[in-house]
Amino acid sequence: MSAQVQQYKKFKMPFNYVQVLIAAFGAMISSIFVFFVSEAAGASMQFSGGLFQQLTVMEIVRFTVLPFAILGLITFWIGRATPGFCRIAQWIGVAVVVVSLINPILYAADLASGIGLAVIHLIVGASWYLAVNNSNKKYNEAT
Repeated sequence: MSAQVQQYKKFKMPFNYVQVLIAAFGAMISSIFVFFVSEAAGASMQFSGGLFQQLTVMEIVRFTVLPFAILGLITFWIGRATPGFCRIAQWIGVAVVVVSLINPILYAADLASGIGLAVIHLIVGASWYLAVNNSNKKYNEAT
């Protein structure tokens, strides 16, 4: 039994992909909450440019879960071969969020919509950063 455990420990895992899926759904639910709070505060969620004219719950689901799942899987595959890539992927995700924060503010029909979508971007970025964290670092160093 000890030889089997030792052999298993030699396999490096960059992170647990399930935690990426959990973070994706957590980010989606948090973003939907922010969406409804923004609408209750008077945000029209109308935008003059970008990928959509009217932000709905369906766009939040599509633009949160799908990128998380696909990019998380790609990061997982690359991270298995090069564990240091996970740290790079964390910061790439944060950089994309910071750059994409400009869009909601520039194209929003009203300030409340821009702020609401900017907060959604920050939630998704923070969730990505935490999900791709090298959570198995202690396990990988024990081998």
